[in-house]
Amino acid sequence: MKTSVKAALLSAFVCPGSGHFYLKKNTTGKLLLITTVMTLCFLLWHAYQRAQVISQQILNGEIPLQLDAIYSAVTQAPVGNEALYINIATMGFIAAWVIGIIDSYRLGKQADDAELKQ
Repeated sequence: MKTSVKAALLSAFVCPGSGHFYLKKNTTGKLLLITTVMTLCFLLWHAYQRAQVISQQILNGEIPLQLDAIYSAVTQAPVGNEALYINIATMGFIAAWVIGIIDSYRLGKQADDAELKQ
């Protein structure tokens, strides 16, 4: 299997940056990995906070203990700055993943071409 394909598959299916680590491009790999972990941590933190609020509302009796009422509260879209931050984090997560795949394939292709010339 070519180096470019291995690097792209590592970035696609393991985590962003793993293809760069495979190609010995550690700085770029660390940058992609840190970006992905930070955005994922923010999104998980937000989901946890939202679950805490909803569970507290259920315990206080503000939301009845009925599936449709709980489902409505869970699926309610965030508003204002909260929605903006979630969208930015989601786009950052997706961008890091896509950039990791494309750039690791590009760098792997350069390594493949250099190997063929030798």
